[in-house]
Amino acid sequence: MVLARILSLLRAYSLYLYAAGFLGLVLSLNEIREARRLRRETVFSLEKEQASARTRRGRTSLLVVLVYLALVTTITYAQFPSESQSPSQQPTPTLMVIELPTSTPVTPTPTRTRIPTRPRPTAQPPSATPTPTAPPPPSCPNPGIRITSPGVNQVVAGQVSIRGTARIDQFQFYKLEYGLGEDPQQWHSIGDINRTAVADDVLGIWDVSGFPNGAARLRLTVVDATGNFPPPCELRVVIQ
Repeated sequence: MVLARILSLLRAYSLYLYAAGFLGLVLSLNEIREARRLRRETVFSLEKEQASARTRRGRTSLLVVLVYLALVTTITYAQFPSESQSPSQQPTPTLMVIELPTSTPVTPTPTRTRIPTRPRPTAQPPSATPTPTAPPPPSCPNPGIRITSPGVNQVVAGQVSIRGTARIDQFQFYKLEYGLGEDPQQWHSIGDINRTAVADDVLGIWDVSGFPNGAARLRLTVVDATGNFPPPCELRVVIQ
């Protein structure tokens, strides 16, 4: 039985599987502890956001490790019934019945007369449907801070690829943020800050899976070497 062989193999290496799980547990707890320490010691809001994102990653890793250990424990101590052989079936004798042919009276076949039919009208080709145009990008004042995709009021779902440009004089880094609602009172970071300038390319990936349906705001901020930043590029989208 294939399942029994897999179970035996997992039991033989269960010590190594538990060792890997506990190592992941220690690393996850250390990640959470370091992130909390950085958050207490820093005074900048951007670095606090990075520490919060690091804490979330540590908690996710901790959850994955706990699920992994529970799965290893379940598989190691699970009991599976052995496969029993089904009794062989004895062939049942079949009686052969011979039917005598019966005579069927032959009926005359009536002659069919073709009736002229009207020619079918030629189907008209379907009219071409207009191709929907992509939503326009937002009109941002600085050409070095632009979001070209998604467009204004575009419906987004799942993994959203954000494209545009983030390149100004004395560039230091840029960050992407989102806020829920028409007038967000709180903004959240999309990933970490990026220290590489981008020109008409992918700025980041925004996962809106599980977000409530409705309007949301997307914002791009680019910071220069002096710590200052021009007006951000902001646009409205609709999460579906």
